[in-house]
Amino acid sequence: MARFLIAATAVPGHVLPLLAVSRHLRSRGHEVLVHTGSLFRERAEATGAAFVPFRREIDLDYRRIDEYFPERAKIPPGPARMFFGLKHLFADAIPHQHAGIRAILHDFPADAIIVDTMFCGTFPLLLGPREARPPVVSLGITALALSSMDTAPFGLVMPPSSTPEGRKRNEALNRQVQQTVFGPVQQYFNGILAKGGSSPLPAFLFDSMITLPDLYLQLTAEAFEYPRSDLPRNVRFVGPLLPPPGTDFTPPAWWDDLDRQRPVILVTQGTLANDDLGQLLAPTLTALAEDEVTVVATTGGPPIEAIPVALPANARAVTFLPFDRLLPKVDVLVTNGGYGAVNHALSMGVPLVVAGDSEEKPEIAARVAWTGAGINLRTGRPAAKQIRDAVHAILTQPQFRHRAQALRADFARHNALEEIATLVEALAAGGDALDGMR
Repeated sequence: MARFLIAATAVPGHVLPLLAVSRHLRSRGHEVLVHTGSLFRERAEATGAAFVPFRREIDLDYRRIDEYFPERAKIPPGPARMFFGLKHLFADAIPHQHAGIRAILHDFPADAIIVDTMFCGTFPLLLGPREARPPVVSLGITALALSSMDTAPFGLVMPPSSTPEGRKRNEALNRQVQQTVFGPVQQYFNGILAKGGSSPLPAFLFDSMITLPDLYLQLTAEAFEYPRSDLPRNVRFVGPLLPPPGTDFTPPAWWDDLDRQRPVILVTQGTLANDDLGQLLAPTLTALAEDEVTVVATTGGPPIEAIPVALPANARAVTFLPFDRLLPKVDVLVTNGGYGAVNHALSMGVPLVVAGDSEEKPEIAARVAWTGAGINLRTGRPAAKQIRDAVHAILTQPQFRHRAQALRADFARHNALEEIATLVEALAAGGDALDGMR
């Protein structure tokens, strides 16, 4: 039996995958302690883990970020807002996250620490002597942002290229983005680390998040990520970490409507970027109102009344439905590109229409298009005609479903929870978790 400390950025898309790991490790007899925002205490303890909340200074409610940082609300979506978030939501949290981990380790000598991509509180440990810390494992909860000779910089939304010309392009762009665009952010992180007595990051910020941990486990199949001939040895693809099947599902009264001959179109903006349902839900409902399809709109939390258009006769709306029950009935998913939703759809062979422009969603949308399993609308506010044309293309052109089905087969080769458990157990036991692994 081993002891695992799980620390997660206090946002559902970061916390919930790690809680699935917590539950699985507990089922294998291990001790687990979860360290994240107090908002997630009940769900963390429901996995059988002990729980220690973040320190007061960073124990924030993700739904009220603009109340804590009113200046952020004044910054329009785009690079400036992203830079603000990196500095003040992630870099500024490092001293408090690190202090929390050190305090926990004093009383709970973990055999390994498991974090999500953006939890930077392990940087001071990873930059210190190896013998002074337990192994650190990071889970890649979004598209892989690692620089490579074969890829353009993450965020430019450009396809990969390993040709001689493409590699020259990639090298020049990576240098420019790292030194010029992200230079001030990198300096800010290094300044925070220096105040705590740590050395600067040894590589570009996003690369350090991936290469510093002893293991970096990407939560998708390799077929859904750009190929990199220089992929570091510590990076492994373990498949999608899907929500557990629901056990208390009560279907809505219209559930049987989904088993008729009409195609089913599911539209969602996820659980985070859903404060304005006019971005994607409303234009999708409008676009398909006259079509011989059934549209299911899930708000991800806001009330149905928040949808700013009247519900057409061919549409059904709910705040939430479990995807493991719903996706097998779906012909096309229209989404803003959340990594979990996209991976879940592809794991079931469902092609996608993606319209996302916040956070890393454009990069996820680009990967959907690159695989051929869907259409990238290249905007977060598509017009109804764009959505209608894309949905019609997927319904009438079989290559999209064929590619989605091929990805489903790639995903099915993985059992993410088992692979994660096997790797972290080997690392906690003092062995090389990468021996014999591709």
